Amino acid sequence: LNPEEIPKVTWISGLVNPTSFLTAICQVTAQKNQWELDRLVTFTRVTKFMSPDEVDAKPRDGAYITGLKLEGASWEDGSLQKSKPKEMYCEMPIIHVKAVTKEKANVGGMYGCPVYMTGARGKDYYWTAQLKTASPPARWTLAGVALLG
Repeated sequence: LNPEEIPKVTWISGLVNPTSFLTAICQVTAQKNQWELDRLVTFTRVTKFMSPDEVDAKPRDGAYITGLKLEGASWEDGSLQKSKPKEMYCEMPIIHVKAVTKEKANVGGMYGCPVYMTGARGKDYYWTAQLKTASPPARWTLAGVALLG
């Protein structure tokens, strides 16, 4: 993967194998910093950008992704919120995915949100995204909150 060739924002739902894209992010970071690949995990930060047109440049580390919807909750004011009545899905802003060491990934106030490429879930699981929350993460686990491609 040549970091100069990826677009500013990648439509992750359009990839045949999103897992290989996420692995490439970890590999590029490991090579760049001369770290062991085994020590790295993907870490996500939701940006305020709603459209790829709002993004000026590629991130210094990792990649911006788009194309995910939140099921079972809504995203407001930079964190997970209770879903609105009659709203099944909430369009997510652009998400910054980067590789960090496992130690740095253990941050409080985050829900480990499963990411699936279809609403069927199950075998379509790809990875766990970290989403900010003021509520206990167990609330979102019990509600079945997930990101869908």
